Amino acid sequence: MKITLSVLMTIISIALPVTGLATELDIKAITAKPTADNPQFDNKEAWPGLVGDEYFQKEKWPKARLLIWAPPRSDEAGGRRSSTTNGQYDPANWIDAATGKPADAIPDMETDVILPDSDKPYKVTSRNTKGFTCRHLTVGRNANFEPGGGGALPVFGNLWVRATGRLYVYRTLKMVGSHDTFFRQDWPEDGKLKKLHDTGAVVPFDPAEPKANPWWKHARVSYFALHDKPGKTTEIRGFVSCEDEFRVLAGTFIVGRYSRFLCGNAAMLQILRDGAIALMDGAMIGKDGNEFQTDCRLEGAITGGTPDRPIKRDARLGVGYSNWMNLTFPAQKRRHVARYGMFSADLSGNLIGYPAPGSDARLVVGWHRIGSWIGHRGWNMTGGFYEKYAELQPKITLWVGSDAEIENVRFEDLHRGGIVLPDASAPRKWKNVTFGAGCLSKDPKKLIREYQGKMHRGRPMEPLKPEKKYTSM
Repeated sequence: MKITLSVLMTIISIALPVTGLATELDIKAITAKPTADNPQFDNKEAWPGLVGDEYFQKEKWPKARLLIWAPPRSDEAGGRRSSTTNGQYDPANWIDAATGKPADAIPDMETDVILPDSDKPYKVTSRNTKGFTCRHLTVGRNANFEPGGGGALPVFGNLWVRATGRLYVYRTLKMVGSHDTFFRQDWPEDGKLKKLHDTGAVVPFDPAEPKANPWWKHARVSYFALHDKPGKTTEIRGFVSCEDEFRVLAGTFIVGRYSRFLCGNAAMLQILRDGAIALMDGAMIGKDGNEFQTDCRLEGAITGGTPDRPIKRDARLGVGYSNWMNLTFPAQKRRHVARYGMFSADLSGNLIGYPAPGSDARLVVGWHRIGSWIGHRGWNMTGGFYEKYAELQPKITLWVGSDAEIENVRFEDLHRGGIVLPDASAPRKWKNVTFGAGCLSKDPKKLIREYQGKMHRGRPMEPLKPEKKYTSM
């Protein structure tokens, strides 16, 4: 392959030799394994947690072109490949599974892609290019895929990242298309994060190590992420996280049984009117750290299960906590960084749990149980900030819209007056709503208060007043 000195895009493969990947691909062996394009749902070893009601299992896909990343030739000791083909990937870097020969065109939205398993790590990355896309994508064991530096990656089909594989999109990972799909990233093989999730363990805040957080050690898949699939679903399997905001524009984003999705510490979950999040048995969605800001803005719906897939175990929406105790913090560079009255979540949409018959499972709204603090632009972590922050108890403040439909929900970790509404009579419409042991009262009259300040588009425009009954322990 010709290597030019000035290139629009560079693809790099690292860690030669790559044992387990022959100089000429063993296409038959690669395609025989369960992959995003060939999931093999009846393989119980590969899919131990399937129940049969998952929407993605019922999806039918037309046959498509399958391209496999070709490992570097043995004479490419530096592992470097370059191309100037329209500033995008050189087709010669991919092997067409149907012919065993180099592809004649780069991947597109109707192409399935496999980065094969390897016994040693290798990396495939692009720079100064936008426009890579595909249908089904498999990132194999020890493969590291970083497509489209500075750009987005639209995925129109299933996405599977092996436990020791890695996907990172420098801008936005877009879950799009007209099919029900899965997004599987296997839990780390050491089992530590999976145990934290299954047991609901708390990651406490330690002023001596404010950034200590096991959830940050897991590789994020992108900077931003969004879901835009009107009438269709994407279901998370395992553990997936992104560095910053996650938005559900349309369709239903499902966090599958005993799975977790987290967005970044300074980010927000945004669910627009045409979007929904469904959390299955033991599932959780939230953020990977705590900050004084609104963590979730809900206009559509968040549900525990769905009408045809009810839950038998609680599912959790997790949010952070702020200065509800009205503590005095050292001066900060960023205005109002630690002021009283900031909302953990703006829940103007619907919160509904769908418990299975005979089950007391609920959609739980509470603290995400990660106390770690990292700080971002404009924060000044000096002058005893961490020491003062350590005095805060993890109690949350929620803005709940008066038109929100709430049913089969348990609120946890509320302080007194922790639910704020524009109309104190709105809770009369709620059905089967309870308050957990972590709340500072079991009396709804002490947990719910009416906001009487100025409003704009259904949201408060004035800060809450720090009355003593709302700040006492």
